[in-house]
Amino acid sequence: MSKIAIVTDSTASLSHEIVHKMGNVTVVPITVTLNGHLYHEGVDITNDQFYQELALVKQLPTTAPPTLQEMLNVYDALVDQGYDQILSIHLTSGITGFVNNLTMAVRGYTKAKVYVYDSHITVEPLGYLVRYASALANKGADVIEIIHRLNAIRQTIDEYFVVDDLKNLVTGGRLTNAAAFAGGLLRIKPILTLNENYQIEAIGKIRTLKKARRTIEAAFAKKAQAADYPLHVMLTGTHNLAAIQAWAAEMKSKYPNDSFQIGQIGPVVGTHLGSNAFVILWCRQVDGIL
Repeated sequence: MSKIAIVTDSTASLSHEIVHKMGNVTVVPITVTLNGHLYHEGVDITNDQFYQELALVKQLPTTAPPTLQEMLNVYDALVDQGYDQILSIHLTSGITGFVNNLTMAVRGYTKAKVYVYDSHITVEPLGYLVRYASALANKGADVIEIIHRLNAIRQTIDEYFVVDDLKNLVTGGRLTNAAAFAGGLLRIKPILTLNENYQIEAIGKIRTLKKARRTIEAAFAKKAQAADYPLHVMLTGTHNLAAIQAWAAEMKSKYPNDSFQIGQIGPVVGTHLGSNAFVILWCRQVDGIL
């Protein structure tokens, strides 16, 4: 029987405690260069430290995925631990070319069978897919079955979000239709989502953050009403945990049959969203995962 390892990147927002409990998951950090210093997300800089420095910088931080050699070294270490199959689940190719490059690189890797999986998303839903894959592997499912089940959940993932300041998204080139908002771009709060290519796209213009939040809540309500299965709802943000907690308390009372989790987005994605973003993401609820 094959021994399956799950690998992901640090944008999955998985706590060290959860990773330890799962037992078969390895998280590879993505790096952020801030004020000339290189940091590894989730390793040598905290979220609070990052956002405090982000508020003061004049130049947008840069992010970089692990090198392909670093990933191969991770796979080598897992082979040494007895794993012969590796499912590597990562942030969307709509944001970075990392997944596509990794897919090409592992074709020549012979020490174990490596399956590279594009989550089409990042942050908490990526973590949810990893947790599901881990649970399935621990229960004895084979890789093909795990991928099949991940696909079924991935197609139910959806999201809306709003940022307090568009400067980082525009400067970093992550807003695909920025030109459509020429002139007043930085003075509005656009409703954002991922398009059919899993890239960040603005789909509406709102003048205030409060109204923008209510707009994404209303948009979610329509999607939730149409769903014929329980949802797992993920409310997260950037450097605004108390506000996210209050938002979750309000939303839970409206959707008692859905499960909820709250979180905070780390430095890599936070580099592009800036502080005080509000994000609602959801997918079909899965039982029996950590």
